[in-house]
Amino acid sequence: MNKSRFALGLLGIGIAIVFYVDALGYPEQAAQMPLIYSVAVALLSLAMVAQEMYSHVQQKRIQVNEGETGDIRYSDGDGAPKRKFAVVSIFAMAIVYVSAISSVGYLLATAVFMLASLAVIRTVSLTFSLVGIAILVTVICLVFIQFLGLPIPLLPTFL
Repeated sequence: MNKSRFALGLLGIGIAIVFYVDALGYPEQAAQMPLIYSVAVALLSLAMVAQEMYSHVQQKRIQVNEGETGDIRYSDGDGAPKRKFAVVSIFAMAIVYVSAISSVGYLLATAVFMLASLAVIRTVSLTFSLVGIAILVTVICLVFIQFLGLPIPLLPTFL
């Protein structure tokens, strides 16, 4: 069983529950999107947990059929230290991002955070990153400002 995916699934379920309970206190119109997202995250996380449990049972069944008695262990492979550094650095950047939104504004903080995160991960090209960031920021602004009418500090306070 991939313990990281299993733990991530459990964490996702926990976060979804916290957001769902928190959103119940919002005004009715403002609560709709967080409730939908929290249910979606909970269902996807539950599917991840179920998939890992199913694969664990399948691996054990294969072991029994082949007569193996040792545990099958998933290794992090050659890139484990790099992945751990990426996880820690993105977590640290997320903390800085959340604290920077109020002073530098949502638009700048989000663009810088996402560019930095994608640069650390290095799984997509710069062009694709810029297009994805622009689309995501636009959609989030439309949902939270236009649809929900929530005040978001878009620009830096010093402008």
